[in-house]
Amino acid sequence: MQYLIIKEQMYENISNSFFVVNQTDNIDKAEDMLQGYNLISENKDSIYSIIKYEQPQILDKKVA
Repeated sequence: MQYLIIKEQMYENISNSFFVVNQTDNIDKAEDMLQGYNLISENKDSIYSIIKYEQPQILDKKVA
């Protein structure tokens, strides 16, 4: 399982954009990174958040 740190850039007249700025497999490290990004961010139109990402399960055998 991966934890993605996402940056949402907000705009006035167009749709918001989203960027993956970092990733880790440790939730504690992800929370520390999120706190760090929020502390150093000077842009008030940016929001950082954590998304839990699980790879999709691929079925390789047919079920009868």
